[in-house]
Amino acid sequence: MEFNSSNKGQSVFKNEEALTEDVHNPVLRNEEIQTIADSVRPLVRGNQPDNLLVHGDSGMGKTSCASYVLDELDRQTNVKTTIINCWHYNTRISLLTQLLIDLGYPAPRKGKPVDELVAKLREWLDKNDCVAVGLDELDQLQHQNEVAYDLYRLSQEAENCVGMVMISNQPPSEVNLDPRSQSRLSFQMLEFEPYSVEELTEVLEKRAEKAFRDGAYDSEVIEYIAEKVAEEDSDCRRALKILQRAGRRADGNAVSAPDAELFGAFRGLGVALLG
Repeated sequence: MEFNSSNKGQSVFKNEEALTEDVHNPVLRNEEIQTIADSVRPLVRGNQPDNLLVHGDSGMGKTSCASYVLDELDRQTNVKTTIINCWHYNTRISLLTQLLIDLGYPAPRKGKPVDELVAKLREWLDKNDCVAVGLDELDQLQHQNEVAYDLYRLSQEAENCVGMVMISNQPPSEVNLDPRSQSRLSFQMLEFEPYSVEELTEVLEKRAEKAFRDGAYDSEVIEYIAEKVAEEDSDCRRALKILQRAGRRADGNAVSAPDAELFGAFRGLGVALLG
């Protein structure tokens, strides 16, 4: 086992980060990006937005696209944006507390009552601007109805509005919002359909061009990974991870190989990881 001497400075990678989930440049989701943008656009004029429920299987690009839109909204306008992961903040109090922190308030003391948290949020909205809140992994939130109602009421009563982009791996029928909450929110649905083989291939090709040195991969490896992943779950994140692991193994297995052997090892490993 060697670490410091691995490849003696050589690597199949030129920018390995290109194989991680990229919120700055989502690929092949233009229509979905436009729908998310249209839902929050009224906030720019101070109007009530169209709350949105984004759903689809893992690895379909939901969070990347929502993050991209909200980042652009924050950069181009006065609307404040944030995405809160409901895995990490899965209760009403913890989520509202994190929202206050994201808006610039000092961390409230633990155990502060919900009414006080909501009052602080109302205070911020009365003094500042509209807010777009992304609720990622919504299905992990224990108090979905209560949080949805808190944000809806704030949007209706404060000087500035609150928009919600709710992101779920579950279909709408599995999201635990009662009929009253659904009626109040009047949210739109946006489904992220699974990637086709052709779409996965295009995503992998675009990322591979940025990630690997010239000649370090070929189309057959990309197509093989895309086909196998599409057969199982079309999880783009997993396909990118397989491609990344193939490159890392090629680096580790060809400690002092010349380019031809190093790149050949990568081609073989791309197939072996799925074989």
